[in-house]
Amino acid sequence: MGKIKQGILGGFKGKVGTVIGASWNGIAYMRGLPQSIKNPKTSAQQAQRAFFAEVQDLVGQLTYEQLRFLFPNPEKEMSRRNAMVKQLAALPVMEEGAKHVDLANLGTIGNAPTADLPDVTVTASRSSLNITWNKENDWRTAHADEYPTIFVANVTRKKIFLVHSTVTIGASGEQSFSCESAAYGIGSDEYVGFMLSTGKKIPLVGFGTLGVVNRPARPPKKNN
Repeated sequence: MGKIKQGILGGFKGKVGTVIGASWNGIAYMRGLPQSIKNPKTSAQQAQRAFFAEVQDLVGQLTYEQLRFLFPNPEKEMSRRNAMVKQLAALPVMEEGAKHVDLANLGTIGNAPTADLPDVTVTASRSSLNITWNKENDWRTAHADEYPTIFVANVTRKKIFLVHSTVTIGASGEQSFSCESAAYGIGSDEYVGFMLSTGKKIPLVGFGTLGVVNRPARPPKKNN
C-alpha cells in the first residue's frame, strides 16, 4: 500500500493501483507499472492478420496518382487508400484454409461511374503480356477512338497493375496490344484484367492528368 508523506498534495511511496511512487535525492516521482499487452494468436486471428497484411500490400503497390485515377470521386472522411482497402477486403476467398483477396473474380475497382465496357483477356508468354478484347456493343461504337487503361492482376503472385493501352478501343472486332512481361510475372502465372474508360483520344503516358471516366459494371454478388 502506498503511503502519502507530505499531505494530499505531496509525494507518496509504494504502489497505488497501477502507479508506483518513490523519491530520489529528495525529489518525489511516480511511474506506471508495466502493462501486459494481449496479443492472442489463435489460428483465426492469425489468418485475419495475414489477410489484412495482404490487402495492405496490394494497395501499397499503387502510387497516389494511380489511386486518384481509380478514385476520382473520393468518399467523405475516407482516404482513397482506405477506400481501396475497404473494397479489396470485401472480396475474400478461402484457399487451403487461408483467406485471400479474390483477385481472380475482381470485376471492378474504384468509384468512377460504371459502364458496359468490353471484357478483357490477359495472357502472358515468355517475353510479353498480351491484352485483348472483342465484345461489341453500342458503348464501344461510341468510344471507338478512346485509349483505355487496363487494370491487370497477377493472381498467382498477388500483384496489381494499371497498364495504358497503345491502341484505341475500336468500334468492332478484336483489338489487342502487348508489352514486355518481365515486370508483370511469367507465362505460367494466372492473369485477369478489365478495362477502364479514360475519355482520352491520345495514347497515355504517366498519370499526370489521368482520371477514370467509366469502369465496368460491378458483377453480381455470389450466393453463398
